[in-house]
Amino acid sequence: MISSPTELTAKIESRFGIETDDFPFRVQSTFGQTITLRNDTAWLENLNIEIIGCGPMNIAWGHPLHKNLFVEWLLRGWFIDRVQTHIDLRPLILVQRILAAHQFPGKDAETIGDRLSTFAARECIHLKTSGRNDELVALRVFYRWCLDEEISGFNEHDSLELSQLAVKAFDNKHLVTMRDDDFGPFTRVQLTHIEMNISTSEHVSHIQRTMFLLCRDWGIRPIQLALMQITDFGIDEIGAFVMVPSVKGIRRSRLRRHPSNLKKRYISKDTAEAVQQQCVLAEHQCKAASGAIEKLCLMHGISVPELPIPLFPAPFRSITRLLRYLTNPKLTPFTLHQDNHRLSYELRSLTWELQLLDPHKTANESASFMRISAYRLRRTKATSMVLSGASPDEVAEALDHINLNSIKHYFRYNLELQEFINTTHMASPEINAAVKMWCGKFMEETADRSALSPISSLGLCSSKKPCPFHPTVTCYACPKFRPSRHADHEAALADITRFKQMLGSSSSGAMVQQVEAAIHGAKSVLIAVKELKN
Repeated sequence: MISSPTELTAKIESRFGIETDDFPFRVQSTFGQTITLRNDTAWLENLNIEIIGCGPMNIAWGHPLHKNLFVEWLLRGWFIDRVQTHIDLRPLILVQRILAAHQFPGKDAETIGDRLSTFAARECIHLKTSGRNDELVALRVFYRWCLDEEISGFNEHDSLELSQLAVKAFDNKHLVTMRDDDFGPFTRVQLTHIEMNISTSEHVSHIQRTMFLLCRDWGIRPIQLALMQITDFGIDEIGAFVMVPSVKGIRRSRLRRHPSNLKKRYISKDTAEAVQQQCVLAEHQCKAASGAIEKLCLMHGISVPELPIPLFPAPFRSITRLLRYLTNPKLTPFTLHQDNHRLSYELRSLTWELQLLDPHKTANESASFMRISAYRLRRTKATSMVLSGASPDEVAEALDHINLNSIKHYFRYNLELQEFINTTHMASPEINAAVKMWCGKFMEETADRSALSPISSLGLCSSKKPCPFHPTVTCYACPKFRPSRHADHEAALADITRFKQMLGSSSSGAMVQQVEAAIHGAKSVLIAVKELKN
């Protein structure tokens, strides 16, 4: 078996009469990482390719990719080409596995090419029938590449036929349209239940709380959270905001943190406070890591870079991986960033850290804890926008989708279904949730009121700083508010509702969110007061 790159090229030329260039010693990935492929005598054992914001892709490279000399040569060429032009490298591994079990006998390139193309076309149809969509797409991509390289046997007719094999993406639609109990959008009561417990639980880290609130406000993906930096947080005349990178689409996904690829998103008050505190924590964490990185740079003769501070830094990164980032200038700005799968895990772990039962179900009905994840919060955001009257374009833009096809199913979510859930299943849980939300926070239950300041006739405030928000309007959504059980909260609710109507469509999303949260909080106070009197 031939293992030398030079020998492989020589054999292809002598045995098949194909003029070919030598394989390159190194190439650059789509993100600018320099990847060494070989030396004078052998292939590198492994290729470690960094996908910015994600974990590294490791490709076994030192051993033959296929027993057939011609197929080996084709796969090597395809691998090298795709590493330089695409972010998604999974098709490489999938196609290699599919082809590994087949020999493709023949003494000339034409015979082998014909058998390879016939197998690929037939196998695509089999994969379609079996529902193995990832493998189908991968093999179809390989077929197209061989056609572009003018390999014998690969033709436009078959390529067109394969392109018409419809690939059905993983069906998330039923999770929304039928309101799946485990993975579908949260109701307002469920979300409030989670928010209350996150704010009081000793098991929830500040990173988890910050990520949850960002995902609640804007349905941000874990990969977007992984790319964010502390400089993305800001405050202007409208309110607090974060700059969120787009990651959908071939062009935008490669831009990552290019200034033109960042979208301004206004955030709610509690999210802003959490993000601001997270910025401080991230600075301390990165400052602690800077000494070790400086020492590593000096040890290997690398200029010590000034590294941007991610919003969610990685607590640990191996020396091998650190060197990979520090020696590739295009990767260096992301040296301290956490990987998206780790952030996704942090959010999912809220499920078993909080261990919350569904408030819509009785103890007997609720056998498992409410599942919490970034993508469930995305579905919640999209659904709430639809129920609030947002257009398809607005939902697609807010959730960073490049077209409307990905969000159409949200508009099948029936408003009557949501109202039915509210009226038939939420009465008792809503009362319980409201009581829990304000239990212990009424000013009559506060022993020492000396440090509290009055808020009109509605109650007291425990904040030691001046409030930057509209008093009495946003108090009901603030955890520092201590309402009075004897105040006229019905009148306050009416005032806030009128204020919301006055804002109309001229206000920002952040202000509307604050007012809506205040309305929900005022209603909860009324429910809690009524229940406590009974």
